Amino acid sequence: MEEAAHRSPGGENYEVNSKSHDLQERLRISLEDIKLGTENFSDAKIIGEGRYWKQYKGDIPLANGLTTVVVKRFDTACDEGSHQFIVESEALLKYEHENIIRLAGYCDEVNEKIIVYEHASNGTLSEHLKDTSLTWLKRLKICIDIATGLRFLHIDDTFNEEKVIHGNIKSVIHGNIKTGSILIDGKWKAIITNLELLKQARAVKKTSQLDEIYAYDSFGYIDPVYNEYGIMFRESDIYSLGVVFMEILCGRLAWEEGCKDPSECLGPLAKRRYEEGGDLDELVFEGIKKQIHKKSLTTFIDTATWCLSDRRDLRPSAFLVIKDLKEALEYQEDYETWEPKLPRDYKKILRFSEIPKMKKFKDIYDTLCKGFHLRDREVYFSLGSKGEKTYMVSPALFSYKNRRVLKWRHVPKSRFQKVAKMLNLSDLNIHVNMRTPFLSSGANYAVHLIFKFCDPRMSSKKPSYVKLTYKMGGEIFHAYFAIWRDEDWMKIELCHFLKHKEYTNFEVLLEGFSQNYCGSGAIYVEGIEFHTIDNVRHEEFEKLIDVQKDSPTDRDNRSENDDGGGKLFSLNEEREKKHFKLSAVDILYDSSKVKPFHLIPSAESRFQDGIELLPQQVFGFKCKIDSQMLSPDTNYMCYLVFKLSEKCHGLHCPVRVRNVLQWKNKEIELVYFRPPSAWDLLVTNRVPKMREDGWMEVMVWKFNSTSELRNDGIPMHLKFITYEGTMSGLIVSGLEIRPM
Repeated sequence: MEEAAHRSPGGENYEVNSKSHDLQERLRISLEDIKLGTENFSDAKIIGEGRYWKQYKGDIPLANGLTTVVVKRFDTACDEGSHQFIVESEALLKYEHENIIRLAGYCDEVNEKIIVYEHASNGTLSEHLKDTSLTWLKRLKICIDIATGLRFLHIDDTFNEEKVIHGNIKSVIHGNIKTGSILIDGKWKAIITNLELLKQARAVKKTSQLDEIYAYDSFGYIDPVYNEYGIMFRESDIYSLGVVFMEILCGRLAWEEGCKDPSECLGPLAKRRYEEGGDLDELVFEGIKKQIHKKSLTTFIDTATWCLSDRRDLRPSAFLVIKDLKEALEYQEDYETWEPKLPRDYKKILRFSEIPKMKKFKDIYDTLCKGFHLRDREVYFSLGSKGEKTYMVSPALFSYKNRRVLKWRHVPKSRFQKVAKMLNLSDLNIHVNMRTPFLSSGANYAVHLIFKFCDPRMSSKKPSYVKLTYKMGGEIFHAYFAIWRDEDWMKIELCHFLKHKEYTNFEVLLEGFSQNYCGSGAIYVEGIEFHTIDNVRHEEFEKLIDVQKDSPTDRDNRSENDDGGGKLFSLNEEREKKHFKLSAVDILYDSSKVKPFHLIPSAESRFQDGIELLPQQVFGFKCKIDSQMLSPDTNYMCYLVFKLSEKCHGLHCPVRVRNVLQWKNKEIELVYFRPPSAWDLLVTNRVPKMREDGWMEVMVWKFNSTSELRNDGIPMHLKFITYEGTMSGLIVSGLEIRPM
């Protein structure tokens, strides 16, 4: 190695100082360690060989501990072997780059000249040409890595930065680019190795040594200019690079076993077919053929054949090769990453727009996500981040029965130039009747009304109670909660459906919002939105509906004991957890002098009497649960057992429930006493369920028997509050407490 500091490769001067003596000492590895790591250069450890060297895989102690390395042992019995050691060792000290093999150490003792590399866990590129798991995307990135490493050696002046990176180091020729000289690391990054033939980037004349080396294992990669004129140039590396590209594309070596005619080598064969206008498709490796996007393939083939030009002055620089390869990679990534994100009918959607034609799928995807108008600007389309499609129909397509309360206004941040201002939000009378040609067949859709109040309102992350009344299919519906979205707009779900025909007719009459809760002001109506929902959400709806049919009570495993009052105790034998039941009379809280209920004897009730609530806006349940009746450290759920009388009123809408004792907790739960519409289910899961005994039940409270214990009991005070009007006709049997 000391010799390398004074002798330049082949007597040539690189005009650069060698690495310091200290660095050389740090890289020095003893011959004893190398022999031990390679089992004394055992043939079983050989992983590659050239005309004047052999490579071994071994484990050698380095600074970071025992390390797997590649040991390159040069044949010192001839001058060429020693010369190659000098050339490569000095080159590895000078040319440091992520795509050039890194020197791990060296040995120059007892007539042994050895270079130690970092080990690349995936071996050489030639080993993976027929590997179907090496995708086209990975192959493109490998090609870019190789060209990037070669550009570094060539010091491509296309980039001024190269002069800064290299300082005064001169451009060099690798001289032996082939798939066997490309290593692949564990992250599938390509690394150029075998720098023993490195020459300064000027005309290199043919020598008998070079001929011997190329005859050994480099047929098919050699520049025809070298074969014809005996001179090698920097562009000779570019020709070899083109051959490597064809090997990567075709999944085969340039010079396959049994090939005798040089014209049948892969490089000349592919170039000839390309120039004859023939299709190279039959040469493409079958294992990757279906993966490749047409534009990526065309760009790649154009670049590879450009490298294979007969005249060296017509071949591209490494910089231009990288530029074109990145374009091929961009096409492929665009195809693999962005096309799957597009809706299947995106071409149909774009045909109804005025969007200019786009070449890249990413540009199409970005445009769809940003949103645009269709069909005379009366329909607005956008694509969500999860691929959900949204169509909003302008209010200009609706019918208005009372046009005196309608004004057309421009509102900033709206998707349409003008929106409908309805002067009386409680008396809308908007008739929507349309066909939906843009919706995709087989997709589940949620339908929302998009609106906002004209007067300023405090926005919230929580749903807001608005109670919209509307008619669909001859039935009257109520949608109770609206969700805030951007720019103070709100959305309220009307229904959801599965579109199974090409054209679906959608009709709804929007009657009005609750005047009691929303006031009598005006609203802006932006439109009706059709929004695709995934199967997961659709299944959630179905589950919540099915849950209402289930009864969680365990009638078969109960032994009942009346304590002489209104309490019942039972034991769930399966879980060995205690059940606790309270009668309606014992838990009803009466803060007024007027009796808020009357007794209803019921043979079906498990208690002696039930109660029926009289008309009121608020009612409450209050009691203290004896801790002895509960299992320790157990989570319990409290179910209100009830029925609805034929004359019930005000119980079709949700009711607010608040735990008065937890005054710091501002959260208010919602319960339904009648099964809500499917599109209201996601607001709360506290919905009524049918029991086996004919009564209904709904979960109203939950607690832990230990953490909420106060003075040998669990205090409870629940207040039920209607949103508007009064509630009546609720027949309560009692409160059943069960472990979760």
